[in-house]
Amino acid sequence: MANIPTITQLYAAIIADVEQELNISLPLFGRNYLRAQAMVLAGRIWLMYLLLGKIQKNIFVDTADPVASGGTLERFGFVKLGRYPFPATQGQYTVSVTGTASAVIPAQTTFKSNDDALSPSKLYVLDADYTLTGSGDTIVLRALEAGDGSKLSLGNQLTATAPIPLVNSVVTVTSETVEPQPAEDIEAYRQKAIDAYRLEPQGGAPADYRLWASEVQGIVQSYPYVATGQTSRVNLYIEADNANGVPTPTDLQNVEDAIELPTSDRPARKPTTVKVNYLAITPKFIDIEIADFSDLTGDIETAIYETIQDELSRVRPFIGAIDVLSEKNDYFDINKIIQLILTANPGSVFGAVTMTVDDVPMTSFTFTNGDIPILDEITYV
Repeated sequence: MANIPTITQLYAAIIADVEQELNISLPLFGRNYLRAQAMVLAGRIWLMYLLLGKIQKNIFVDTADPVASGGTLERFGFVKLGRYPFPATQGQYTVSVTGTASAVIPAQTTFKSNDDALSPSKLYVLDADYTLTGSGDTIVLRALEAGDGSKLSLGNQLTATAPIPLVNSVVTVTSETVEPQPAEDIEAYRQKAIDAYRLEPQGGAPADYRLWASEVQGIVQSYPYVATGQTSRVNLYIEADNANGVPTPTDLQNVEDAIELPTSDRPARKPTTVKVNYLAITPKFIDIEIADFSDLTGDIETAIYETIQDELSRVRPFIGAIDVLSEKNDYFDINKIIQLILTANPGSVFGAVTMTVDDVPMTSFTFTNGDIPILDEITYV
């Protein structure tokens, strides 16, 4: 991508062109129309450079800005993936309710989650009238807020926002009917689009499993391996879009359905002779200890933590049949930690650095077979 000059550089270039063309030397002080005009032109030309730079950036999927920022990323993704980023979806919950037989809970009745719920003070609505039988009554409530910010756990209680005649206002969650999903992260969507352009479908090669799994909402990435010692068996590790990357049973089932069940517009995908083990990734918790750090402050601690956390978010298992060798980033070690500390706070002075992976001391660790690093704690001694 072409470098964009500064206004000062453009101004100097215009002055040099004028002096060369007219064979004169423009004075630095006093009234000087040509220097003023050169500064105006430099500012206008600089804006044109910015526009050309933005256009150039947005002709490639790996650098394009999101549509919301005036870019073309989602347009690239739609062409190749056939979809825009997944929107957030609303959770639905089956709740138990008590009251007098024949009492009616009208549609659009709203309930608010109690303060001790997983997501307190969120609103949920009943979509259809329900008439109580007086025993074992349950209703399904839909979260008004999409995404996992309104997720509830079994046993959480909600209270009706207005009294309901002959019905207990407090209800209790008994099951999650529809799992809420957050909106797809734009960078995860970008990576799926890049994979779709790079990887060629081959009817059951490792690349196919990654492409198929990428169609499922809430799935960040997948890692296919040939199962050791087993014939025609694939271990497919699934990473979900949540804090620790571990998919729910519903996530794993959705991936299995996307790969194995036919739909109205396509047949089943995987070869019939292949068996797939749908597996959750394994979080590997990283703890770091830094000794004798000089002049440590809260801001420095935060900068170091965020820098290391950002790096670990990019450390992932390397699949030789899919990933680009030049982008391989599947290990983490003490030397990389030291480098990241100095990146976060140049000139830092500190002593020994140690690392544990799941409480086991390590100097380096290679992540494979669905191992995903999670930064747990950084302590200073």
